Amino acid sequence: MSLRQTLGMDLVDLLIHVGITGALMGVVGVSSGPEELYPFLTGLSLLVLGVRRAIALRSMARRGLVSGEMAAERIAELEQRMAELESSAQGRIMELEERLDFTERMLVRGSAEPQVSEPGGGRS
Repeated sequence: MSLRQTLGMDLVDLLIHVGITGALMGVVGVSSGPEELYPFLTGLSLLVLGVRRAIALRSMARRGLVSGEMAAERIAELEQRMAELESSAQGRIMELEERLDFTERMLVRGSAEPQVSEPGGGRS
């Protein structure tokens, strides 16, 4: 299972989260802040990570990206659509080829017939 499916975020997002947490702990350490803030910051970081995870996984579930079965169903559906589009396109191409053949026959037949002009300039 990938990190994105487990946490709802990729490695870059996780590294940014850890980096921000580390930076906050560094600020507390450099400023000679109370050491009791370390567990508090760790807990707060885990809480924020949990909230981000829940939001991301819920968003992914709405888009149908969580379950492998759902992904397989979507792929099968897309393959079926592609097959339908290909058969439809093939039918249209065959119809256009028939029309082109007919037009070519008409042009050949039209140029083979002698042009007969009517006496009197063709007026009735």
